[in-house]
This record gives sequence, C-alpha cells and structure tokens, in this order.
Amino acid sequence: MMPPNRDPAAGTECNRISSDNFLLDSLHQYAAEVLRQSDWEVGASLKRRQIPMSQLCPLAESYQISLNLGENFAINSIREILEEQIKAVALFIQDFQIGVLGQRTSLFHLYEVEIKLHNGLRYDFTFESGKLTIHLPYWQAIVLKRHLSYQEIKNYWYRGVHLAKSSPSRNFWWLLNPIGEFRANLRSMLLLAIQRQIAGIDKLFAKFGLMNEESKKRLLAGEEGVKSDRFKESAIAFLKSNTNQDKLGVNLDVLLKDRDKATLIQLMGVFKKNLADPAQMEELIDAGALTLQEEIQEEQSQVDVKMFGFVNVGNYHRFDLALNISTGYLKKYIDIVPRNTDVKTMQWGLVNIYTIDDITVKPNFHGALTLNFETAALERALKELELLE
Repeated sequence: MMPPNRDPAAGTECNRISSDNFLLDSLHQYAAEVLRQSDWEVGASLKRRQIPMSQLCPLAESYQISLNLGENFAINSIREILEEQIKAVALFIQDFQIGVLGQRTSLFHLYEVEIKLHNGLRYDFTFESGKLTIHLPYWQAIVLKRHLSYQEIKNYWYRGVHLAKSSPSRNFWWLLNPIGEFRANLRSMLLLAIQRQIAGIDKLFAKFGLMNEESKKRLLAGEEGVKSDRFKESAIAFLKSNTNQDKLGVNLDVLLKDRDKATLIQLMGVFKKNLADPAQMEELIDAGALTLQEEIQEEQSQVDVKMFGFVNVGNYHRFDLALNISTGYLKKYIDIVPRNTDVKTMQWGLVNIYTIDDITVKPNFHGALTLNFETAALERALKELELLE
C-alpha cells in the first residue's frame, strides 16, 4: 500500500529527471576531460611552429562543450553516441586552436560548441556570438546509432553551413574563415618570414657575444671596446634593411643615432619578442582580411552595354560584402593589389541577351595581399620603449 498523498507516476518522473541530470553532469565532465587530453597535441603542434608555450591557454579554459538534451528524449540509451559526438567536437576544437595558433581572432572566433538534440530529420549548424550549435537528430542517434563525425563538422564549417543563406558573410566565407585556406596560407607565409627575422637577430647577437645576460652586461660596461660601437651600427643597419621606413613614418638613422648601446640592445630584444607574438600576427591577419574586403567593396566595376534589336534582355549581378569593423593603425602595414573590372559589350541582332555575373573570387594570396608584419612589430617595440610617440 502506497503512503497517502503520494503519486507513483510523479515519483518515477522525478527519478528519471534526477537520472538525466546526473547523466548530463557526467557528460559535461567527460567533455572537459576530453579537452584536457587534447592539450598535449595542441602544445606539441604549436611548438613546432615556434609559438611560445607561455602564449597558450588550456583548451578547457578557452572553449566549452555544452549539451542541450531536452526533456523528452531517452538520454541514457544514446550515451555512447553522445560521447562519440563530444570526441568529434573536441577534435574539431583542437584543430581550430592549432589553426589560429592558439590566439583569439576578432572575426568568427569560436568559444563554445553546443550539442543540441532535436526532433528534426537532418543535421543543422548555427553560429551566433562565438557559439556553434550542432543540431543532432535524435532519431539518427537512437535508430541509426549515428553522430556527426569530425570530418563532417569540419566540412560543414568550411562550407559556411553555419551561416544564414541570407548573410553576406557567406559569399566571403573563404576570406573570413579563421581556419580557412586563405588565412592559413597567410599564417604560413608570416611564420616563415618571422623565423628568418628572429634567426637574423640571434645571428647578430651571437656575432657580438650577446647570447646571454652576462655577455650583455660586459658589453654595456664597456669591456668590449670598439666592438660595442659596431653593434650599434649593425643593429640600425639590420632594422633599416628588414623594415619599411616609409610605412613606419620615421627615419631610423635620425631616430636611433644618438641612442646608447644599452637602448639598442633592449630595442632588438623587444623587437624579437614582438616578432614571436602570435596575438599580433592574428590581429594583422584580421586587419588584412578586412582591408582586402574593403578594397573589393570599393573597386570600380564599369559595365557599358550597347544593344540594337527588337528584343533586348540584360542581366547583371554583383556580389559584395560590407563589414563595419575597424582595422585600426595596422591598416597602413597592409598593401593590396586591387582588381579592376571593365565590362564593355556591343551586340546587334533581332534578339540580344546578355548576362554578367561579377563575383569576386579568391585572389592569389601572394599577389593580393602583402603584410608588413616586421615593421608593425618594430613600431610596437619603439612605442614600448618610449622611443616613438
């Protein structure tokens, strides 16, 4: 006999909710643990790219995998599928973090991935305010025992499926995608150039015996004699030959000729540190992508069509993107090779039909964009040491 005023069904429902909450908590803990296990791979990969470990944060502190499982699904019966989905998401986050060199980007950065069960028939992607939501059909999980694989998540992201079809960003996703081919190529190009610059600074320091703090102290104490003066001359020559004074807006000879050797040693050290800063590299790449977008937006397309005949049908399409995001002071360190479009058509006949689709396609990244990262890093170093206003 049941105690009075107690509904057996209510007790069963309460137990189910309690069980689901416990399962949800355990899945969130599982997600955090999977992210922690990915830290080693991220660290090892970025170390090979010469990214200082001090610049990196653990994945579990930078990203979150959350679950929205609703109240009408038998969660316990698809636990293994959800765990597989979590692992696929964690692998995507791992590769995303490697792709952006462990740095935040101002354009479409990812902070959270939510796995959301729904009653629909198909997978869906949405993205808002840094959160990517994967809509997982419950029937596929419960009947087909299927989840969205890492490769499928990656393909959806690269195709821009998470962007609304009406969004102008979708047409330019090749340019805005933080881990897309265009920006990945820019990063690779910059990393190689930066590594050469850092190697040049190390070679200069080694030449004058400045590879450790003790040797620097001896040089500053005057124990190296004439050699210290030669370092100053060599340092200024190095900076002049590896940066763009026109972009910088100052004459380095005039700016540095009266500075003492201690200042030049410090400047070269800060310059080297800034060259190795992936955060500023990402900032410049963001600025470069936006500047290229602005150039495409502003390019002049001239269409001059002359037709003679009884029936004239014309069709001209132009697709552009406008984003109101400032590129800041870094814009002066970006050079664009603009694309000019000039369309002129003349037709005669009884029926004249023309169609023109003027869609800006991917430019070759070598010919479309030049980033003066070294000069930007030097300006920052000069400002840090209060040598430049």
